[in-house]
Amino acid sequence: MSNNILNIALDVPLDRLFDYLSDGFDVQIGQRVVVDFAGRKLVGIVVSKSANSEVPADKIKPILQALEDGTLLDRDTFKLIKFCTDYYQTPYGQALISALPARLRQIKPAVSRKQFAYRLSDLAKRLTVNDLPERKAILRRVFSALSENTELSEAALAELSSGWRKAINELEAMGWLNKRQILATHKTKFNSAESVLAPHLNNEQQLAIDAILENRNSFKPWLLHGITGSGKTEVYIRLLQAVLNQSTASESNAQALVLVPEINLTPQLEARFRNRLPQYTLVSLHSNLSESERLQNWLAAASGSAKIIIGTRLSVFTPLPNLKLIIIDEEHDGSYKQQEGMRYHARDVALVRAQRLNIPVVLGTATPALESWFNAVASFNKASKYTLLTLNQRAVAQSVLPTIRCIDISKSPTQDGLSPILIEAMRVRLKRGEQSLLFINRRGYSPVLHCNACHWIAPCLRCSSRLVVHLSQKCLRCHHCGHEQKISLQCPSCGNADLHPTGHGTQRLEQTLNMLFPTASIARVDRDSTSNKNALTDILSAVHNGEIDILVGTQMLAKGHDFPNLTLVGVIDTDSALFSPDFRAAERLFSQLMQVAGRAGRADKVGEVMVQTSFPQHALFDALRSQNYTAYANNLLQERAATQFPPYAYFALIRAEAHSFNDVSLF
Repeated sequence: MSNNILNIALDVPLDRLFDYLSDGFDVQIGQRVVVDFAGRKLVGIVVSKSANSEVPADKIKPILQALEDGTLLDRDTFKLIKFCTDYYQTPYGQALISALPARLRQIKPAVSRKQFAYRLSDLAKRLTVNDLPERKAILRRVFSALSENTELSEAALAELSSGWRKAINELEAMGWLNKRQILATHKTKFNSAESVLAPHLNNEQQLAIDAILENRNSFKPWLLHGITGSGKTEVYIRLLQAVLNQSTASESNAQALVLVPEINLTPQLEARFRNRLPQYTLVSLHSNLSESERLQNWLAAASGSAKIIIGTRLSVFTPLPNLKLIIIDEEHDGSYKQQEGMRYHARDVALVRAQRLNIPVVLGTATPALESWFNAVASFNKASKYTLLTLNQRAVAQSVLPTIRCIDISKSPTQDGLSPILIEAMRVRLKRGEQSLLFINRRGYSPVLHCNACHWIAPCLRCSSRLVVHLSQKCLRCHHCGHEQKISLQCPSCGNADLHPTGHGTQRLEQTLNMLFPTASIARVDRDSTSNKNALTDILSAVHNGEIDILVGTQMLAKGHDFPNLTLVGVIDTDSALFSPDFRAAERLFSQLMQVAGRAGRADKVGEVMVQTSFPQHALFDALRSQNYTAYANNLLQERAATQFPPYAYFALIRAEAHSFNDVSLF
């Protein structure tokens, strides 16, 4: 009997596959189909075929449509997602559908604009540009470019002239062109002043590269622990170059996956890779792309035509037929954890994927997650799972680690959140023509709206958090659940109309800086100011071009960025994390401060970091001043061992959500 029963995964909260009849359609495993499910039309993925079903034959429905997109998912991807659904306890169909770009979850054919590459026909190769009329300048320019190149894409032709398409049509009508369809990819625009020339490697970088490449054909996790500015990105570039240059025929189409924790790290990293590795097709995958752009890039990756794939956490599930290397940048970052749907950790999934494919995986960071450090240091874990590689020197010879000092704000009163010492330090940088960065991990204008009469504080009506004042949008917004409402005109508790925003956020800090330094160019970087497409890319380009004097931002600026002219980092209001009930709070704060401190003095100019705190003698700040991650991490691990917290124990969170507390009080 033929296998005319299709086992289909659907986006429903049921952990099973559903049987449908192929009904004459020639359907392949991994293909999208449209089915009728409980009176609704749903997109499904064909996972397998069978000749028999536990469902009576007369109860099995036929599929409604087979979408002609080709085979989208391969067996390796099916197996990886199946492992994740078992491990993270999520319905298989929901996880499988969520791994697709949004366009492929819709009930319609995936429409990706066709693009072509053009080359001269044999007839045209016997001719010269002089055979074309002199008055047709654009036609002659396009012909000349095609004569000088084997093939040109539409993007390359568009750079020649805005009228390239008319010229191509004329050449095609004369029979002078051959064309072939290619997969279009979207490129992120980012102006980088970095030289294309490869910098000289120091001994530590060379040793790390050699060690990884010696084991390029086997699974081995490498923890690349390098101080900020030690040249981890250069190590990535050399590894990519070596892996993608493999000469054997079976590996000539090698691909590499580079995971980054946040969208804001993608443009700069993409620009550096494009500058240094222009011969390889590179695509990025993140939520800041349009649906069409993401689909184009995803298809290029899945087809094998894209060789370097840079993406955020969901990219770990992208089908890559020739994957030979995985790099996880800033592996410690909490953004690798998915908080909705299947709550997976992309770093851990990447390790599983690398193990199944028997390829190396590199975890790079200046401040490893304690779990990673535990797995790499033999004194804590006798059977070390990771191999530790260290970079203790800064890549730029003249560059040294910045000086870190704490400003005791309990003894030095602040002016709108800024101490006089920090204000004067910024004034000095402005005179020198250098840049400053103020880091405060709280967007909005003020963290609370407070009544001085009865001490009421604006609460979130949907959860137990507090509402943050966003003055420019004239609203109160919860950063925990997303609830939003208008700013109260009077206190709902006592009727007092004198309500005060208390505390500081990025908006209020920006307002203060504009008053203190009216002639300075000030830019704010947070989720609100970069919500528009390309807004962050434009700001980062302006910083690199020297158009910004002072940056104000949240953790979006804390890691990964390289600003050569930035010499001062000021850290505002970190004390709340020192005494948090979350056992990971100290680890995250130390990592965050080490990362943001690393933005200062990355070139030949000396950097300085000033941390405003009321507890300058705290052990965390002692470790920060000495910039000794190893000692601090070892102390934290000893505390975790004594209290039996992870990584010495396993925790599970049982979470229940409802609009009414009574509905979840049993938990």
